[in-house]
Amino acid sequence: MAGKNFWTCPPQARVHGSGDYTVTVVLPPFPDYLEGWPPNDPDRAREFAASFGTIDDLLEYHGEQNISDGFSLQTRDDLDWIQVGVWGNVIGISDPALADGGNSWPVLEQVKNLAERFPGAKVIGGASVDCGETHEEAAWVVPGVELVHSEGWPCEGDTARWTLDGDTQAVLDACGVTAQMAKDAYVEYYPDNPTSTYWGGLGELILGPHCPWRRRRVKTSVFRVRHTHAATDLMEEIWIHD
Repeated sequence: MAGKNFWTCPPQARVHGSGDYTVTVVLPPFPDYLEGWPPNDPDRAREFAASFGTIDDLLEYHGEQNISDGFSLQTRDDLDWIQVGVWGNVIGISDPALADGGNSWPVLEQVKNLAERFPGAKVIGGASVDCGETHEEAAWVVPGVELVHSEGWPCEGDTARWTLDGDTQAVLDACGVTAQMAKDAYVEYYPDNPTSTYWGGLGELILGPHCPWRRRRVKTSVFRVRHTHAATDLMEEIWIHD
């Protein structure tokens, strides 16, 4: 089974584009972590990785690395690597299978699945992918507030295309995110113009002290995986296009 995969292109096929693609779960009670960020738990990280909706199987454990090291996507083989961390009540995954071109909405699917699995948790997902033109998707679940889903192509002029469901301001208010906080963090937020809003930055502000992705020395577990058939097909479409 280790040699099985769903790719239709060779491992050396070139990847086109780059991006960020993460989902973060914060379990209640929401700790302040004033005493320091907890270490990664490799066993819980493995368990979470194996259960994530884009993953068919874990093929190889590559140990731990700093979250800031990430992966350079050069060839198809690089798309088989993910980072997963479990730090106390915070769970995070970085997976290129979350990238989309506006048709499949994988971030929304996984955020919904995790919200059902972890009732009462904050689940904040986002993916921004530049393959010649940028596509963004964000999905947020915060207790007591309607789910927010934002997706589109922040192009200039009449070519911009965007879908927005839910009350963005209600989520920001529930998490104590103010306009001044966004300004201080250089996060652009335009309630009447979603194509000019920095959705990834807003997601980080919502996570606040529970956001792992800017913590350069935080450790994550690294796995080589076999993605599901559906996730592999989408990655070929997004990353290995002609």
